[in-house]
Amino acid sequence: MVQKAFIPIVLATSLLSSFALAEESNSYLSVDGPIIQIDNMNREAEAWGTCSAAYDVMAMLLEERPAQAQQFKNYGNGAALAVVMAHVSDGLERDMSPEQFGALWNYSKTLSESIPETQKTMILADAENAGEKGSDKFVEKVANTVKTCISNLEGQQAYIDTWRELAKSGLLSVPQD
Repeated sequence: MVQKAFIPIVLATSLLSSFALAEESNSYLSVDGPIIQIDNMNREAEAWGTCSAAYDVMAMLLEERPAQAQQFKNYGNGAALAVVMAHVSDGLERDMSPEQFGALWNYSKTLSESIPETQKTMILADAENAGEKGSDKFVEKVANTVKTCISNLEGQQAYIDTWRELAKSGLLSVPQD
């Protein structure tokens, strides 16, 4: 009985070790050029989601610096909005009915939550796998990711501005808090 329980643990440990070795990149985001110019909208949304997650993790790492942590949280919110706008911009059509737009918008909003959350889980799992020995390398990887994301703030801002224009046009119902 003990041997049967031991085999999955050995397999899982082996799999995690090989996964960690396969992920030796020094960033969680590998893009050539601006994120907003990625041809595949799904890959673009994943890149923005990775930025959102990396910003959130950086905010966690900087919790003792509240103003900087808040700045990264704000960047993370903007990157999550870029996930929405990447999908909406790609799916907009001239003869789209209000129902079709609503469906596109709701689907895109769902992605703005699920993609960053999935990416954040992956990054935090990587931190667990790195342990204390690999913490410096982990922080460097997050910092490199954030550096790439910061270099894409112009594209992120373009999506935020587009969202603002949609909100002003009345196409979106902006929540009243």
